Amino acid sequence: MTPKERFTIEFENLIASRDDQRAWDFHKIDPSGLTQLEHLEFAQQLFEEPWHGFHNELAYEFQRAAHPATAKWMFDQIVKGGIPEFDYKPISRVFTWALADIGTNEARNYLEILAGGDDEIVAGFARKRLDSWEEELARKGRKIPETGYHNWRINIEPYANYQARVPASGRYILAYQAGDNVVLYQAYKPAIAGYAVEHQQFGGSAFSYNRMSWVKPNFLWMMYRCGWAEKENQERVLAIYISKKDWEEVLSQAVFSSYQADVYETETDWKARLSSSEVRLQWDPDHDPYGGKLERKAIQIGMKGAILHRFGTEMIQKIVDVTPFVTTQKLYVDRRDLANLEVPIETVYEAMNKDILPGIGLT
Repeated sequence: MTPKERFTIEFENLIASRDDQRAWDFHKIDPSGLTQLEHLEFAQQLFEEPWHGFHNELAYEFQRAAHPATAKWMFDQIVKGGIPEFDYKPISRVFTWALADIGTNEARNYLEILAGGDDEIVAGFARKRLDSWEEELARKGRKIPETGYHNWRINIEPYANYQARVPASGRYILAYQAGDNVVLYQAYKPAIAGYAVEHQQFGGSAFSYNRMSWVKPNFLWMMYRCGWAEKENQERVLAIYISKKDWEEVLSQAVFSSYQADVYETETDWKARLSSSEVRLQWDPDHDPYGGKLERKAIQIGMKGAILHRFGTEMIQKIVDVTPFVTTQKLYVDRRDLANLEVPIETVYEAMNKDILPGIGLT
């Protein structure tokens, strides 16, 4: 029996029970075999059942998810007026917040319809969300993790959007950028990742500063390298925020792992730089979600010694464990369902210090 089949059976038993207390067990059923969209579809089924008092909690789940696929369903629940709630309509209020958090044109259109409707309470909720639409842009759209301070939540987009938007070939540093910060990825065994998330720096008995450590700004390259968090000792994927200033300091010290005639005057010059630098650089083929090589090249940076220690203990602004997102997206990859696959919104990194570009093989 697959995890999805097991979830389905337990869910059907829950529905058949019509037991108000058992409705709260929905979150106890293991969803690991479901994509997030499938889990939300089960939540929709449970929400439409009138016999339990779990509706408010389910409404908040839809708000946290902010999934565009649920926008029409939430709109329909509000307009048909069948939501079990108090006269002041707290669940309808959460749904209007959820539509605002989704932030798409479709969701905004639904809010505009609600704002002009006959139900003055709901119309008031919708007008408030529309009035603050621009102010709330920072928290709109899909993000990982779903909760937490928005500065450390990574905006995501459908893979099809990403694929159409980024360069198809050439050398580019593709990275998630948040103001003055850039996100780098690393994958580790649980002992290292657990310490890093708890202490917001690298250390502990499982981590060694005496070896080379590689970081990657490109999410899909990291997914290729760690096998979507399924390779041994790479089961936890971390998103690491550092300042762009620190990122460029690291890049400025980078030396290619192999001789590049277009970068170094002579092989002797390259060897001299290699022996004196603690930072290694490689341009490797970027990869599609299935691991296939692309014409576009992706950068990875290796650090050791003093610069690695500075990175691990001083440069880090925030460490976020994105493993749950990775494992959920892996389900879409396994099912070859790239239409529903989502990835971080990465853009081409434009160096502030143009002097570093020749040294890393860019112009």
